[in-house]
Amino acid sequence: MKILSIESASVTASCAVSNGENILGEYTLNHKKTHSEKLMPLIEMLMKDLDLNLTDMDYIAISEGPGSYTGLRIGGAIAKSMAFAAGIEIINVPTLKSLGANIFDENKLIIPIMDARAGRIYTAIYKWNKEQFEVVKEQYPCTIDELLELLKDYEEAVIFNGDGSVNYKEKIANKLKEKAIFAAERFNYLRASTLASVAYSMALKGNTIKPRDFKPQYLRLSQAERNRK
Repeated sequence: MKILSIESASVTASCAVSNGENILGEYTLNHKKTHSEKLMPLIEMLMKDLDLNLTDMDYIAISEGPGSYTGLRIGGAIAKSMAFAAGIEIINVPTLKSLGANIFDENKLIIPIMDARAGRIYTAIYKWNKEQFEVVKEQYPCTIDELLELLKDYEEAVIFNGDGSVNYKEKIANKLKEKAIFAAERFNYLRASTLASVAYSMALKGNTIKPRDFKPQYLRLSQAERNRK
């Protein structure tokens, strides 16, 4: 099963091609949000270097959100147009699940945090059960205080990753003490290779959609919409 995975929900522009559980190749940039200029050339270069065509793909996987409004729209437009052209379906992967899957630990809860600015975050709670990355709480928007209030009811140690875990590290550590563990810096970034791994598991379960049915999941109004309200 060959999957072209596209990640554009944050500053990271990343694409990967996988065959089953194997990552055949990946190109990633973590430099400025210039997805409109960089993402498609990255995909074209990756496919060329792997000597593959779009018609060789079985699915297109895309990070569905939350994340950057512009990044999600660009990535979604590319994924939909390519899936339409190839006559294949899309695997829409929740962004927080992809971020959390950077971490593997069967004994702890995994909590990815994306900083949504203005005192808000996007987060979720996951755990590994053998080789399955399971949802404890679906991704949702809240404040860091609301998340920490929720976590006091869990007995397990927790691992945090994502830019929100960096920006709120001191507050998290003060509240949860030794129960809080923070991932190494390299695990705080979204990557298409991790997206591909989650997408493969979803595809095996039949969790795919038609290109026309894909819509980015923003989880909150845009800044312009909030200002208008």
